[in-house]
Amino acid sequence: MTNLSLFLTESADMYPGAVALRCEGVTTTYSELADQAARFAAYVCTHDVQPGDRVGIMLGNRPEFAAAFYGILHAGAVAVLLDPLRSARETQMALMNTNARLLFFAASCAPVAAKAALAAGASPIELDYDTLDVLTDDFAGRPRPVSRAADDDAVIVHQFGKTGALRGAELTHANLVTTQAVIARSVLDLGPEDVVLGCLPLFHAFGLTCGLMAAICTGSTLVLLPGFDARRALEMVAAQRVTVIEAAPSMYTEMLATVDRCGLELGSLRVCISCGPALPGDTRRRYEERFGCVLLEGYGLSDSAPAACFNHPGKLRKMGSVGSPVSGVQMRVVDERRKEVPVGTTGELQVRGHNVMKGYWNQPEATAAAIVEGWLCSGETGFVDDDGYFYIVDCTATPSPGRC
Repeated sequence: MTNLSLFLTESADMYPGAVALRCEGVTTTYSELADQAARFAAYVCTHDVQPGDRVGIMLGNRPEFAAAFYGILHAGAVAVLLDPLRSARETQMALMNTNARLLFFAASCAPVAAKAALAAGASPIELDYDTLDVLTDDFAGRPRPVSRAADDDAVIVHQFGKTGALRGAELTHANLVTTQAVIARSVLDLGPEDVVLGCLPLFHAFGLTCGLMAAICTGSTLVLLPGFDARRALEMVAAQRVTVIEAAPSMYTEMLATVDRCGLELGSLRVCISCGPALPGDTRRRYEERFGCVLLEGYGLSDSAPAACFNHPGKLRKMGSVGSPVSGVQMRVVDERRKEVPVGTTGELQVRGHNVMKGYWNQPEATAAAIVEGWLCSGETGFVDDDGYFYIVDCTATPSPGRC
């Protein structure tokens, strides 16, 4: 069986009483989360959702996101991840693109979500932590997830281009199972004793894979931050004895600017990861000196599940570099004819490996243009040095649509 939800079931078997999630005073154990996911799966199936059907999630960083996400996978369905801040038109486009049967949404985006769902022919269902139990209370749920093939879709992540073009990257169970293992083991070295602070949105490929999924598959505790505030994040590090942070460069800059006004004990931190735009200036050095931990930069796209390369613990790190490819992944730099260029020469970054998406949902032409002979064309400009370290060139503070 390949179903990604099986990792939650197995962690619940091994660590039933351990804390899986903490969020604003709500604590959820692994046993409780696995039970919620199984009951949620049973509830979803009452809406005639079959394996392979698409179900939308438009929720913030709350415990109900995890229950809904793993519950949808548990039922054998595909989770369509949607940003709660998207417009009704964009949400409708994503739902229609995937022919989603249901949309679970937060109260904060109720008017937009309900309007979009009804227009797209999907059933809108408001969901929070309290209604989660109300909706699923009468269901027991099957103890093991529905079996899925490695190449079956698990998640569809939508990207909106500047022109309004829509693409839904299909990430398979195999894509995500392998990537979560690489992040959890090779980059973060996570274990049941770790506490991970998830600052990034779970509807985003980086927050989902490097935060929720990496924590769940290793029995770690994930502390969810519904909205980022630097002081609140640091208070949670101190109170929850956080060992790992995953965040964006701007968040690290804000934490660094705030920490001296907090007077908190932050000695529990051991490693932090940053993915997206490069950390500005000497931010990494100053952060590591002030917090006494390692800060690892990486790179990837939603289309690469998302991790493509990282600075690895215990290895040489270079200022401004996003590191070298993660295990099982290749990267190269090519010219406009897709020919590999010499070391130090700028060109387009391409990625090949277990992490490359299956394609764009229902868009064969866009898929063929994006994946050529197994190589994912990133659209990013960069170069590689003599040691195999990659650098992003002309990166702005705002990631491109598919970038993590």
